[in-house]
Amino acid sequence: MRKILFAFVALVAVFVYAQDAKAVTIVEGPNAEKTLERYAGSIVVQTTEFGHYYWYVDKNTQTRYYLEDGQDVSRVMRLLAEGISNYNLDKIATSANDKNADYNLTHKMRGKFLLQVEKNGEAWYVNPLDNYIYSIPTGKEGFKILKTMAIDIDDVRLNFIPIAENTDIDRPQKEAIDFDRYWTIWNTLKTDYYKPDQVEDLDLFYGSLQGMADAIDDPYTTFFTPRKKTDFFNNIEGSLEGIGAMVDVKDNRLFIIAPLDDTPAKAAGLMPEDQVIQVDDTNIEGFSLDDAVNLIKGPAGTDVLLKIYRPTTQEIFDVIITRAKIEIPTITGQNLGNNIAYFKINTFALDLPTKFSEIKNDYINNNTKGVIIDLRNNPGGYTSAAIQLADYWLEPGELIWREKWPDQTYQYTASSAEDVSLPTIVLVNNGTASAAEIFTSALSENFRAESVGINTIGKGTGQTVHNFPDGSALKFTVFEWLTPDGHSIQDNGLTPDYIIENTLTEDLQLEKAKNLLK
Repeated sequence: MRKILFAFVALVAVFVYAQDAKAVTIVEGPNAEKTLERYAGSIVVQTTEFGHYYWYVDKNTQTRYYLEDGQDVSRVMRLLAEGISNYNLDKIATSANDKNADYNLTHKMRGKFLLQVEKNGEAWYVNPLDNYIYSIPTGKEGFKILKTMAIDIDDVRLNFIPIAENTDIDRPQKEAIDFDRYWTIWNTLKTDYYKPDQVEDLDLFYGSLQGMADAIDDPYTTFFTPRKKTDFFNNIEGSLEGIGAMVDVKDNRLFIIAPLDDTPAKAAGLMPEDQVIQVDDTNIEGFSLDDAVNLIKGPAGTDVLLKIYRPTTQEIFDVIITRAKIEIPTITGQNLGNNIAYFKINTFALDLPTKFSEIKNDYINNNTKGVIIDLRNNPGGYTSAAIQLADYWLEPGELIWREKWPDQTYQYTASSAEDVSLPTIVLVNNGTASAAEIFTSALSENFRAESVGINTIGKGTGQTVHNFPDGSALKFTVFEWLTPDGHSIQDNGLTPDYIIENTLTEDLQLEKAKNLLK
């Protein structure tokens, strides 16, 4: 039996990328010869109900290479890139105003990957759509760049383009794993490391397990030590010890996404976009998210010294924050006036449907004009909680979401009679993730609610947990989820119906929601 636990972004882990924008749609009739000629050297995208699939069509062989991720981009470049000198590279157009461009050379190189042989192996791609050259700094970044250049292609035309026979030529060949190497490293560290008294067996063991999880290159697949597992589930259930702030790492800096209400971080005056550059005596630039957060967290009642850089004022200052036990209520409610019921949902804990059932009649009555559901800075939680809560707004049989597994896709529909039939507004922002996005899309795409705010995170995968007897655990991704209309939000997020930015002093999003319900 499949055991799905949650779709969740921890209070300390938020990651957003802007998604691709398709540039051109080819509408000519299908023809093999013309198709090969038209698409040679291009990035093409096949759109299905399950998502987008990207290919590179080699200009020379007119065969296609599948681009699933940055690793595939790196392999294709290593396999197909042509060397180019600095002299010739400078002749390829970078814009319409490039006076040094040699357009004959540019045309010759269009649709090709180029490798700058006289420097450090910089890679480039000449986009056949505009004949301009684009830097490909890494496979991961290159994948994002190339997707923006993708041309729509239908199944008929795609099938005219043969798959390259040597697609996997650059992939490491499977071979027997020499586990003796593992034990050699283990024993070497235990006996030859210059501080052998600091080498603990359990640290080596847990570290190796974490390394395996990290090798998947999925930010939501991780190994938990017993302490980290406890912290993770406490986050979901709204209980943790620390300063009370959502954070993320970008450009090797730890950023404050949002201080939580009624927490030490909020009381200390921390603001969104503040950068934590030092924790106590430790400079954390370049630290991983987990390592940085572990330094900041600590037992309630203890102090932590943070050195903060505030980009808005360009000032650097120290702040001492006393850690506390952060109890975040699953849901709170209030009447906003004008017969508008307001519910703030902080996390999709297992008890959320029950809590909502307990308090909804305190704020929803025969005079209520509308409902506001505030999911801003909600990191998600249990998918079952999102499904049960959506049931209150949906009629039986209406689609809530889809799970796309490697072998098949499952659908989840509403099962109970519609209970909340009032006009509803959902508030979202760049801290709204996972199960919160599932709930939002279920109401929005079934026309039960409108949304106000800014684009959500785009955490479109679900995870489960394998627990071990010592209290440790492996959390790993098992499916991608799709909205009722079949859209993937991974890395894209949800775009609200009304895009409203808050100011530092005004909650314009809430005001917009109230005005819509008047």
